[in-house]
Amino acid sequence: MALVAFIAYGALLVGGTIWGLSQFFGLEQGSARNAGLLLGCMLVVVFTYAYLKWLIQSLTGYALSLTDSVLSVKGISGRQTIENALSVSDIKKIHIGTHDQVMEKPASGQRGAKSKAASRMMFILSNGDYFKLDFAMNAFDNISLYTFLHAIKRKGIEVNIPD
Repeated sequence: MALVAFIAYGALLVGGTIWGLSQFFGLEQGSARNAGLLLGCMLVVVFTYAYLKWLIQSLTGYALSLTDSVLSVKGISGRQTIENALSVSDIKKIHIGTHDQVMEKPASGQRGAKSKAASRMMFILSNGDYFKLDFAMNAFDNISLYTFLHAIKRKGIEVNIPD
């Protein structure tokens, strides 16, 4: 899917560059094609690099850690980055996925969730407040996330995963 999108967007960008050079700069068709192909390919490389750099930086910014009685959560929630350190006693529930789709025991080669809602982790606090961590099932390895949620469950926090 990513390869098809890369090729499609690349072709549109190169075609748009050729069209723009011939329409706005008055280059002849042959010159516009040669310059547009070079410029368009360079733009594809630059945009691809920028996207991959952004994606890697956003996904490496996620962290979940549990020490004795403190749960640390770091990641993306909506359009903002969150970084919370909570007492385990302040957390009532942690739910991952939607009501229809929850995280099951991971199998080898299992990938992340396909939608934002299915990969969301919701933290519900004892006082009724809550916050969410988007793309949790995509940012973390499924086996380590499942192990982490089992450790949370052993601390007495309600988690919607099977035993």
